[in-house]
Amino acid sequence: MQCVAFVSPFGGVGRTTLTAHCAALLAARGVPALALELSAQNTLGLHLGLSLPPQSGWQGAVHAGRWWGEVALENTAGVRLLPYGADTHQEVLPKTWLLEHLVQLDIPQTGIVLLDTPVLPAPLAQQALDCADLVVWVLDAAPRAVHAQATVQKWLTCLEPEQHWAVVVTGVDPRSGTRREALAQLRRQWGPRLLPYALHQDEYLPRAQAQSLCVHQMAPQAQSAHDLQGIATWIKDTLARPAVQEGA
Repeated sequence: MQCVAFVSPFGGVGRTTLTAHCAALLAARGVPALALELSAQNTLGLHLGLSLPPQSGWQGAVHAGRWWGEVALENTAGVRLLPYGADTHQEVLPKTWLLEHLVQLDIPQTGIVLLDTPVLPAPLAQQALDCADLVVWVLDAAPRAVHAQATVQKWLTCLEPEQHWAVVVTGVDPRSGTRREALAQLRRQWGPRLLPYALHQDEYLPRAQAQSLCVHQMAPQAQSAHDLQGIATWIKDTLARPAVQEGA
């Protein structure tokens, strides 16, 4: 089992969208995929076939002293979902809780767990950093992301040399001068650490979510569907090779 964490110091950048779509695309390629929601927003399932946020989730199970994996769901595309749930009680979990509980899940050796995290520095986002074989930093094509380089670099010091990491840019809109300039600056900042695929902002993503679908299921010709196919392929290929250390 390998683990991918989508993390960011910002909200609203598309961590949930990336988690759901990459899980669905990997499952479509025969990879056992589990989408694990660590965010109390409880919206991950809305991309994966649920019309409403699920009431039951792992947070409530843990609060009740039950095994967290018992609330897992599976959709018709073969994606397993472990939702956060509607329980507003947030347990104070030990720093190694997520790592210890991930290894106890019934995930095949060839499987991939994709973590939808809360905004850093939330404790569960920090635990996700510790668990991940691949950390994907999600930044939007906006001035705030350009000014976040030092913040991200601070968090990068927490990673081990064997952990993969990269930056993906979302919210790309060629019609916006501000977003074009932000994307250009992010490319200069992150160089080869930037994914070769950025996620464009188009009308098909919200339309697909309104139908509880991933965009490639509704509009495979969409630019966003093409972007997400590329991101999922990159993730699969990256996990198959050793991590590249700084300076290498």
